[in-house]
Amino acid sequence: MEEKPKIQYPCQWGYRIIGNDGEAIKCAVEDILRGEKYDLAFSNISSKGKYISLELTVLVETEEVRNRIYVALGTHPAVTRVI
Repeated sequence: MEEKPKIQYPCQWGYRIIGNDGEAIKCAVEDILRGEKYDLAFSNISSKGKYISLELTVLVETEEVRNRIYVALGTHPAVTRVI
């Protein structure tokens, strides 16, 4: 049985966010992380230009906060996938 990795909080956490529109993804991040400090940078674009990925780095205080951000990003209409 695999053990969960031990993560010490607070820590910087990275999310790769994939979608069709970079500006819409930026707006989604702003809506979800209102007032929080974060870094959001271009990561990649698919070979046919259909998808763009951005790398989000944010300080998370607890596992609950980390998971809440993940779910909020993943359910936002501008976001296709979160890794």
